[in-house]
Amino acid sequence: MATSKEEKLAREIADVLNDSESLPVHIGFVERYSEKFLRKTLQKVLSIPEDQIRKTRGALFTYLVKQHGWRSNSRD
Repeated sequence: MATSKEEKLAREIADVLNDSESLPVHIGFVERYSEKFLRKTLQKVLSIPEDQIRKTRGALFTYLVKQHGWRSNSRD
C-alpha cells in the first residue's frame, strides 16, 4: 500500500505526463523504485521534443522505467 508521500509523487508524475488514467501504474512504480530514479526518468522524458515521441510521454516513461528500473533502482 502506497504511503501518502508515494501517492503524492505518483499523482505528480501522472499530472506532469497528462497520464491520469495510468495512476495505478505510477503508484506501483513509486512503491518499487526510488524517487531519484523516477524523477531522473521523468526529466529525461520531458527533455525529448514531442514530435520525437511515437506514442505519448506517459507511454515512454513507462517503457523507460520498465527497461532501466530492474538494474539497481529497486527499493528492496
